[in-house]
Amino acid sequence: MLMKDPGLPRQRLLLVEDDPGNRMTLTMLLEDEGFAVVTADSFARATQLLSNAPRYDAVLLDSRLGDGDGRSLIPLVRRKLPDAKLVLVTGWLDEAGRCDLADAVFQKGKHFDELLACLARLLPSDP
Repeated sequence: MLMKDPGLPRQRLLLVEDDPGNRMTLTMLLEDEGFAVVTADSFARATQLLSNAPRYDAVLLDSRLGDGDGRSLIPLVRRKLPDAKLVLVTGWLDEAGRCDLADAVFQKGKHFDELLACLARLLPSDP
């Protein structure tokens, strides 16, 4: 796993997920792995958080949000966070190969270890 030395700065992730159960589960699992997780429960909230130009090492972006198309946030992520890695999270098989603007696509329903492996490939081990 990606457990970090408690003395090292934690990598910051923005998790954009409108489903409360998925958001809570992913947040807990990611925090257990040593990530600092900030969540957005909607397109509107993600837009607010991204507009403040914080520092995130990665953005986990649900492709379909209740109040908007998560994929349309990609240009804002790229503009505000040019160094952040972007993982499109989707439950739709037809989207998995269509998003060349993301650094990776993660299929909902896959095992959490696969998401961790994806993040390990994208993020440096020492932030």
